[in-house]
Amino acid sequence: MSISRRIIVMILIITSVTNVFSQNVGIGTSTPEQSAALDINSSSKGFLPPRMTTIERNAISNKVAGLLIYNTITACVEMYNGANWINLCSSLPSSVLTKTLLGGNQNDQANNIQQTADGGFIIGGSSESSHNGDVTGTNKGGVDCWVIKLNATGNISWSKLFGGNDYDELKQIKQTADGGYIFCASTESSANGDVVATSNGNFDCWVVKLNSSGDTVWTALLGGDQPDFASAIQQTADGGYILGGYSFSSDTLNVTETSHGLSDYWVVKLSASGVVQWDKLLGGVGEEELFDISQTVDGGYIATGSTTSSLSGNVTGTINGIFDFWVVKLNAAGTIVWNKSIGGDQVQIASSIKQTADGGYIVAGKSNSSVSGNITGTNNGLIDILLVKLDASGNITWNKLLGGNADEIAGAVLQTADGGYIVAGTSASSASGSVTQTSFGVEDYWIVKLDASGTVVWDKLYGGNQSDIATTIQLTADGGYIIAGFTGSSANGTVIGANHGANDFWVLKIDATGNIL
Repeated sequence: MSISRRIIVMILIITSVTNVFSQNVGIGTSTPEQSAALDINSSSKGFLPPRMTTIERNAISNKVAGLLIYNTITACVEMYNGANWINLCSSLPSSVLTKTLLGGNQNDQANNIQQTADGGFIIGGSSESSHNGDVTGTNKGGVDCWVIKLNATGNISWSKLFGGNDYDELKQIKQTADGGYIFCASTESSANGDVVATSNGNFDCWVVKLNSSGDTVWTALLGGDQPDFASAIQQTADGGYILGGYSFSSDTLNVTETSHGLSDYWVVKLSASGVVQWDKLLGGVGEEELFDISQTVDGGYIATGSTTSSLSGNVTGTINGIFDFWVVKLNAAGTIVWNKSIGGDQVQIASSIKQTADGGYIVAGKSNSSVSGNITGTNNGLIDILLVKLDASGNITWNKLLGGNADEIAGAVLQTADGGYIVAGTSASSASGSVTQTSFGVEDYWIVKLDASGTVVWDKLYGGNQSDIATTIQLTADGGYIIAGFTGSSANGTVIGANHGANDFWVLKIDATGNIL
């Protein structure tokens, strides 16, 4: 070969090598070329994928299926499969939480979760387990209240069982200004175990104040001579508490007002030490059940649930169907400012309400109605999530039916930092109607992100091959969300870890776009 031909061949080889190594193959970078390839022939050396935190990993803007990174938080190599980051140590979606399934060998169901001031989480629900798995306490009889404090990575800081010798179910728990916690429960126990007072009649509302270590500070057992059920509690601006539930009692013991019908909303204002300051029965001649209440910026309260009443008692509206959402605005003294009945010609039950930045309200629940009454949308299948935006006076701004060809039920709703909304619920549908993904099993967590006008931005299904029921969702300090509920699934689909038995608490951390963290 002539010298000139050799020079030409060398130039071509150098150019080819330069082109290969000028491609951004992803080793040590967070922005790989999608078509890049790397042939490693060495038998004595491996390759080191880029090392990054979960936050850095989620910031990769052009990720494609097959991308590998080493997550310094989970301490494992992870691969993006086009939908989720898969932890190659477990072959399941990656999670920043060390442990996501919490439970014992019996039935355990989470009803409420909240991020705490230290960056960890407080979870409340019910448990039938005793000294098994994550349940370290002794069950006192039947169903007990179970409270778990997690640190920021999901490790258990402490867990406590609370209850008596009968049925005790925790409905809601919140952190208080002193770093402790307040929870409300419905209980059948009487002067037994942690229930130190004597029952007023069948079911009572049980309020328990805890310190930051989960030790009991005080308890209050509230009710009349008939069943009374607790649903929601919140610390108020004056350091006291507002308790909401529903009551079948009338003018007996702690229930000071006369019943309007079968059951009424029962709203109780407590002092900082748990002493009743006032209580109100709200309803009509039918059945009213309150499921959520919170304090509003004007010092009053907003409550929601369901009603079967029409133009009677405190219910000023005409019922649209069998059950309607009933939204009630109270002033600081518990007097009704306005009330609204919302629904179609079938059954509507509201589970969650939040005041919005514009002074109005967002309400979520379930409905099997279609284009009737106040409902303008078409039902997608059997039961849909009904989402209603109200103005400050309770007038409907818009309403949306969300669901697939089976059942969807809302657990909780909240407004997001961008002015939109996020709903946590449960879906039995698969790739139909508003449900865009394929079901993992019997029922899945269904999380729906909407913009300020109620248009769906994204929706995601999470679950395994059994029933996965989402009950609660909260914003987290990093701009993502923490979700809790319960599952019968085990190491399947997006459920990480082995189920302890029956249902376990299932905690899920996602980012602002629904990716599992």
